[in-house]
Amino acid sequence: MPSNTQPPTTAPATAQWNPDLIFSVLAEPARRHVLLALAGGKPKAATDLQGATRLRLDATLKHLSAMRSAGLLVTSPDPQDGRRMLYTLSPSVPVTKTPEGRTVIDFGFVMLRLGV
Repeated sequence: MPSNTQPPTTAPATAQWNPDLIFSVLAEPARRHVLLALAGGKPKAATDLQGATRLRLDATLKHLSAMRSAGLLVTSPDPQDGRRMLYTLSPSVPVTKTPEGRTVIDFGFVMLRLGV
């Protein structure tokens, strides 16, 4: 092997998503509402996201757990209240804005347009 051979310097542009897992997450309206609520990039607590889902807190937490297991969400401790966790979209979730200002998430096999 020649000594000047180097590995490629570019990484894949997007994460490898499991289509079945993503479709099962997107099938639930409450989870789509969570995506919309978090698409702005601001971390939110489960109690804040409860308003977006219009469900009880325990049901909201189950949806958040499923989304986190699917790799769509990450958590971090709340700096103001260490007992709470803040949820944000995973950095690998491909969120973009259209020229019209709409939020789009493109998983490669499905494109989700959030909002109206």
